[in-house]
Amino acid sequence: MLRWVLGSLLALLVLLCAAVTGGWFWIQHKDFATLASAKLSKLSHRDVHISHLHIHPGQWVTVDGEDLRVSNIPGGSRPDMMTAGSVHARLRLMSLLHGPIKTSDVIVDHFSGLFERTPDRIPNWRFVPFEDLKRPHPARTTEEKPDLHSFPGLRNVTIKNSDVTYRSAKGASYQVTMTQVIIQSRDDTSPVNMSFQGGYNGTAISLDTTMQPLSVLRHAPEPYGAKAHITSGDLTLDFDGTLTDTLNFDGVKGDVALSTPTSAPVFALAGLSGTHPTIPLSLKGTFSHAGDNWHFIHASGALKDSQIKDGTFDLEEGGNGKPDNITTDLTFGRVDLNSVTKALSSGKSAGPTDIPLVAPDKPDPVLHVKLVADEVLYNALTFSKFRFDASQTPGRINVSTLTLGYLGASLQANGQIEGNGNRSRINASIFLSHGDIDRLRRTAGLAPVPIKGSLSIRIIAKAANVSTLNEATRKADLVAAVSMEKGEIAREIVETASMDLRLLVRHAKGTTPVTCMLGVLDMHQGIGTIAPLRLRTDAGIIAAKADVDLNRRWLDLVFASRPFSTSFFALDIPVRVSGRFDNPDLSLARWSKRGRGLLADSNELTILPPALRAFAASNPCARPTK
Repeated sequence: MLRWVLGSLLALLVLLCAAVTGGWFWIQHKDFATLASAKLSKLSHRDVHISHLHIHPGQWVTVDGEDLRVSNIPGGSRPDMMTAGSVHARLRLMSLLHGPIKTSDVIVDHFSGLFERTPDRIPNWRFVPFEDLKRPHPARTTEEKPDLHSFPGLRNVTIKNSDVTYRSAKGASYQVTMTQVIIQSRDDTSPVNMSFQGGYNGTAISLDTTMQPLSVLRHAPEPYGAKAHITSGDLTLDFDGTLTDTLNFDGVKGDVALSTPTSAPVFALAGLSGTHPTIPLSLKGTFSHAGDNWHFIHASGALKDSQIKDGTFDLEEGGNGKPDNITTDLTFGRVDLNSVTKALSSGKSAGPTDIPLVAPDKPDPVLHVKLVADEVLYNALTFSKFRFDASQTPGRINVSTLTLGYLGASLQANGQIEGNGNRSRINASIFLSHGDIDRLRRTAGLAPVPIKGSLSIRIIAKAANVSTLNEATRKADLVAAVSMEKGEIAREIVETASMDLRLLVRHAKGTTPVTCMLGVLDMHQGIGTIAPLRLRTDAGIIAAKADVDLNRRWLDLVFASRPFSTSFFALDIPVRVSGRFDNPDLSLARWSKRGRGLLADSNELTILPPALRAFAASNPCARPTK
């Protein structure tokens, strides 16, 4: 009996061994491609094709697949959303039962993924029935927390000869190529190292990253530490920070340092083809990204010869066909616009520095810019204490603040740029104070003038059908009021203006205080008239009228004293100053209609825009003379 039982048990064991051995042999030689294709097609609601799929059981289950294809949605730009030449992976058997799945020796070759929106803005990355794809999908909110508790263990992963492309609804494509990507970690509690060799839109990129263990990643949204070093040509970029949603590159915060001696990789990565300028760029600061917001603060560095002392950059993605919004607040040390603009033109521009003034009808991105600089160089001009604040709306740029120092004077301005195709209309209000007459005269190339003092000037300027700053200054129509309330003038000039007979027997010496001065300028594209021009002193009142041509650097000035204000010996005959700014001629004006008209004009205050009336009226010289 015992012998029969032992024989029966032995026979059963033999049969079980034979069954297991046969099953083992059957699994290793079975091609599961058809079965897997059908299951995956049902789950994904897409046609899935796998040419070959083999499974080799053991403590580590080996899976080998060839020619994998997942179809695209109707309306997609290519038949397949994803393809892979081959996939090899080893999976720890026990991890399949209780997770997270542990993998080793994963090799993916010739993978190609296309993530796109159709022209109807239907995304292809949602694996639901096509009719459900057409329904609006709830936007992902920042309150949603990533769930990575079952993220698989990665021992050795290699991805080679592969690419991933995102294509927008408008057809713009952004492609990441992966020549070779290697991800390694000893176990789930060891740091993860990743090396990337590939490119972005045809520009070569290398990346080396060290990240915290996967056991930390699974506790998302707790911050997950990462350090990355990226190179592309002569560009280096380093990041040291954390992410709360690593797979979506969200919840990012860390220190960033960028450096490139040419900026060529920056232009290439931005998709700007052709020849580009050499612009050394260095930048460091704190970067963050959450949802649709990209933020860069505490920025410092240099752009060519211009030093960036501090700055903030904020990008808010528009989404759903809306433009992005960019807000910048930058503080510079010294900004050499001549050097920067020449570099941006690749040295091709031999003319003066110029700035485009264009207000597009559909700006994208929409800009709000704040700039501060200790010093700005623009052509032959050097400005100090520069401050600029401008915002953009469709077809319009509003400049709320422009302040700068020039030759000791302070300039404040505001205005608007209104787009008209590729041309613009400009409206500006400008106020200059503490303008030293002698310094302004020397800069303008004028001959010496025997008057000293500080000017205040208020200007209303307009320009139409212009596209650059220099063109706007040439074509501008402006009305200006010039005022001085404290200063001095050579006594000889007052007596010359009045044709004082005492000059025949003596030479007037010294100066006399200027009680007030007021001039009104009306100019059209560089050609204008100053009338009236009045100057009041204790020795007399001078009235004048001048024609000015900035294009020819020419003036014609006629001035005379008012009879009631001068001495008994004054003849009060008008004097004329005419010629080039740097070398005018002095002569007696003919006692004619022009001379008599001068005195009449000096009593008429030109009709001023409302913005200038109060300014001019506050000057004592605004009151008509007798």
